[in-house]
Amino acid sequence: MRTILSVILLLLLQLPGLSQTVVKGKVVDEQQQPVPYATVGWVDGSTGTATNEVGEFSLQAPALPQRMVVLSMGYGRAEAVVTTAQTPVHVVLKASAVALPEVTVRNPNKVAEELVMRAAAKLLRHQQDLYYGKAFYRQKTRQNGRYREFFDAFYDVKFSNRVIEGWDLGESRYAYVPGGFVFRNFSTIIRRVPVYSRHAFREKLLVPLGQDPTSNFRFTLRTILSEAGRETAVIDFAPRPEVHKPASSGTLYIDMKTAVVRRQEQALPLTSMITMKSNGDYQRLSDKFWLAAEFTPVGDSLSRLTSTRAEATIVMGRAGGQPDSTRISAYLFFYQYTGRLPGHAYEDVGRHSDDMEQVKANAYNPQFWQQNEVLLASPVEQEVIRDFEGRNTFGKF
Repeated sequence: MRTILSVILLLLLQLPGLSQTVVKGKVVDEQQQPVPYATVGWVDGSTGTATNEVGEFSLQAPALPQRMVVLSMGYGRAEAVVTTAQTPVHVVLKASAVALPEVTVRNPNKVAEELVMRAAAKLLRHQQDLYYGKAFYRQKTRQNGRYREFFDAFYDVKFSNRVIEGWDLGESRYAYVPGGFVFRNFSTIIRRVPVYSRHAFREKLLVPLGQDPTSNFRFTLRTILSEAGRETAVIDFAPRPEVHKPASSGTLYIDMKTAVVRRQEQALPLTSMITMKSNGDYQRLSDKFWLAAEFTPVGDSLSRLTSTRAEATIVMGRAGGQPDSTRISAYLFFYQYTGRLPGHAYEDVGRHSDDMEQVKANAYNPQFWQQNEVLLASPVEQEVIRDFEGRNTFGKF
């Protein structure tokens, strides 16, 4: 079977290595379990990273001492003063206190709707604001339990509070084993699925934030998280029964005082965003897609994108055969925010572009990846990398 997936959307990222002090550490919860994908950075917001799948991180520091801040949804903010890079930093996150909505508010769903409308209005007011930063992207494809595709890239990125608008590709690498699904531009989804819609009636995909959000979605206040005097509303959303366009469902995390969006989780059928061509007698049995975006504060009452995770699964089958399952996961995070860098075009790559074609245009530089400290790979990822390296598949299509 050979199936080619072409996503109707697209993404970003780039960077060089910096000769600075590297601080390493691990983030765990109160039960000493690792906290994956937590945001780790210096308190001035200049440099940041994210923990890997086992809670580990490495973070560049221009000088020491520095004050480190660690954030993860559902946990309280943690800070630590780092004075040396010789000893790994051990950060323990405490769970946020939970206040049940029926105890704290009399009409929880009305509160949810009003908060969503405030958040949407704020986003629309600042839709012209632009940000720039350096980001890292990793994509992995696994078919029936075996890794078939691995893709890393660094980008310089231009983005707004709605979408990633453009990027320049820097160092990149990929490994690919022929057969099965080929995800030509899965990164499109991360780039093109918007945080909010400007004109819902024109959109092919409906999302919960935008003008008049309650006309297409229902909102339910699930709970309220309280941490250091700040309350975050956890709001579930789903499309109304009368909505016939493709629409996401999921959860919003919104600051109750400032109406700043802190996290957005969306789930929807993968086939609502991709076209799929297949050969032979294979039929699609099921598919699902999940996307989560994290935001960090900027200015007095705004936020900007810090990371995005996407996961998709497609199961195919044919008469008399075993189901064929393919899972793709992707993760993008900003490790440094910058101004607009000279000499960068921040090109808006078309939605039908091919990730692999862009990567193939650059020579694979193994020394860069051996010395790079921006992302500390988890043991699982290291195993995947070694597997592909052993088969000499990096840099060969």
